[in-house]
Parts: sequence; structure tokens; C-alpha cells
Amino acid sequence: MDTNLNEVVRENVDNALEQADELLQRAAKTTGDEAKELQEKAKKCLLRARGGMKTFFEKSGAESKQIAGEVNDCVHDNPWRAVGIAAVGGLLLGLLIARK
Repeated sequence: MDTNLNEVVRENVDNALEQADELLQRAAKTTGDEAKELQEKAKKCLLRARGGMKTFFEKSGAESKQIAGEVNDCVHDNPWRAVGIAAVGGLLLGLLIARK
């Protein structure tokens, strides 16, 4: 996943959550229509954060499926190579465990 996208999504979500928190704190100190208006603005900020996270998870899920498909194709194209890599990995892991 693109690191830049991760940072942008994280910043957008953080900003939206900070704004919502600030609005809710202000709403707690006020009453009547102003409090309702501040609560609505906070709700919009939370929905924006939710939308950003949803987009992030959809994109990362699609990338994960693509990578899994590529790995699957590679293993099917080179099964003995995959077996060899798994065997060497198992051997190294076994040696590391036996040393402890």
C-alpha cells in the first residue's frame, strides 16, 4: 500500500476526530439550538472520518487480494521452487528454535 496514502488518510481521520471532539466539547458548554448545531457539525466530522477509513480499508483490501493472487499464480507456476523455499524456511526456523 502506498505510504503516502496511509499518511493522508491518517491525517484526515485525525483532523476530523479532533474537530469533532472540539465541537462536542463546545456543545457540552452551550444549550439550545447552538448545541444542536455543534452536535450536527461533530456528527458530520465523524462521518467524514468514517468515510476516509472505509475508503482506506477498501483500497487495502483490494491490494491484498491482488497480491495474494500474484503469490498464488507464482506458486502454481513454480511449485517446486515454493516447496524449496518453504523447506529452507522450516529448516532455518527449526535451527533457531533448537539453539534456544
